[in-house]
Amino acid sequence: MPPILARAAAATLLFPLFAPAATDLRLLDAVKRRDHKAVTALLAARVDVNAAQPDGATALAWAAYLDDAETAEKLLAAGAMPNTADEYGETPVTLACANGDAVLARKLLAAGADASAARWDGETALMIAAGAGSVDIVNLLVARGANVNATESRKGQTALMWAAAERHPDVVKTLIAHGADVNAASKRGFTALVFAAVKDDSQSAEVLLAAGADPNYALPDGVTVLNVAALYRSLAVANLLADRGADPDVPDREGDTPLHIAARAGDLALVEKLLAKGANPNARTAATPTPEPGPGGAGVGAAFRYVAGEQTPLMLAAKADHVDVMRALVAAGGDANLKAQDSTTVLTAAAGSGHLDAVQYAYELNPNVKIASAITGTTVLHAAVLGTAAAATQDQICEVIRFLAAQGAPLDETDGRGRTPLFYADLVPIDKAVTLLHDLIIKSGAQPKVVSRR
Repeated sequence: MPPILARAAAATLLFPLFAPAATDLRLLDAVKRRDHKAVTALLAARVDVNAAQPDGATALAWAAYLDDAETAEKLLAAGAMPNTADEYGETPVTLACANGDAVLARKLLAAGADASAARWDGETALMIAAGAGSVDIVNLLVARGANVNATESRKGQTALMWAAAERHPDVVKTLIAHGADVNAASKRGFTALVFAAVKDDSQSAEVLLAAGADPNYALPDGVTVLNVAALYRSLAVANLLADRGADPDVPDREGDTPLHIAARAGDLALVEKLLAKGANPNARTAATPTPEPGPGGAGVGAAFRYVAGEQTPLMLAAKADHVDVMRALVAAGGDANLKAQDSTTVLTAAAGSGHLDAVQYAYELNPNVKIASAITGTTVLHAAVLGTAAAATQDQICEVIRFLAAQGAPLDETDGRGRTPLFYADLVPIDKAVTLLHDLIIKSGAQPKVVSRR
C-alpha cells in the first residue's frame, strides 16, 4: 500500500476513537413530548440530566417552559442544574416567571436558582414576574435578594414599569412596598405612571400617586403625563390626574395642551373634565414656521402642507368635525372670534373638515365667509377642498361648498400662488367638486380663472 494511502487509512481508523460523542438528547426530547413515562425510565437509566440542545436549553428549561412542574421536580431530584442559561440568557427560573408559575419558581429557588437571573438584555426574573402579574413570585424573588430597582439594558425599564405597562396594580403595590422607586424613568423618560396613563390603568395610577408619583411629570420632550392620558384617550387616568392636581394647561413642545388633544380626538367626556378643572378653552398652540416665499408667493405645495399655529381647541374640534366638543368649548368660554397665526378662523377650520354640520355651527359662531389666510392666501373654499378628500366623501364636500357659496363665500379667489379652489379640486381630484365649482362660477356670471383639465 502506498505510504500516503496507508496514513489516510490509519487516520480513518483512528478518527472514531477521538471524535466527540453525540449528545444524548433522549431525555430532553421526552420532556418536549410531555412523555412522563419515558422521562421516568430515562432518569432511572441515569442518562445525562443536564444534556443541552445546541442553543443551550436543557430538559429542565423545557419543563419550565411547558409549565410541567411534575417533570421539573423529577429533574431537580436527579441533579438538574437550575441556573443553566441558553444562548439568550433564558434560565428555568425566568421561564417559570414568564408563566407566572409560583409553585415551580419556589422549587427552583429552593434548589439554588438565582433570584437575580436575567436574559441577555438585562430583563430580570423580577421584571418578567411583574409583567406576568404574579405577586407570589415577586415576593419570592425579593425575599431572595432580587433588586426591585434594577433596570434592563435596552430601554432602562424597571420591574415597576413592567407591572404598570401590563395593568397589574397588585404587583405595582407589592413592588412599592418592597421599595420600588415610583419616579424612576426609562431611557426615553417614561415612568411607571406614564405607562399606567398609556394603558388607562387608573388602579395602578392611584397606587403610584399615593406613593409619591408626580402628577405633573413631563417627559424630556415636554409632554406631561396628563398629555399622554389625553393622547391615548385614557379617561379614567386623566380624571384621576386632574383630581390629584395635574395642571390642565401645560403645553407640549407643539403647544398642545391636554384640552387641545382631547378636542382634536373628540373626547367629550375628557374635554368636559378638563374644563371643569379650569383648563383654558382659548389656549393657543405654538406658532409654526411660515413657508419660504417662492416665485408665485408661498412655497411650492404650501397650501397643502402648511398648518398654521396659534390654534385654539375650538378650531381643532371644528377641523375634526366634533360639533359636540365645539359646543362644550363655547359653553365654557371658547372665543369663536379668535384667529390663528395666519388670521384664519373657526369657520376656516370647519370648512377643512369636509362636513356640513361643523361648517354650519362655525358659521353661526363666526359668519365671516370672506376670511383668507394672511400667509398662503387660501379662502374658506380652498379649505373645503384641500385635504378633505381623506376625511369626507365627494358628496359631503360638495354640501360644504354649496353652503359656503350660498352665504356669499368668494368662489374663484386665487391663493398666494395664483391657484383657485377649482384648481386644487382638479388636482386632488375631487371630480364632483370640480363640476360644482365650475357651474357655480358660471352661474354667478363669471368665467373660471383656471380651466379644469377635465
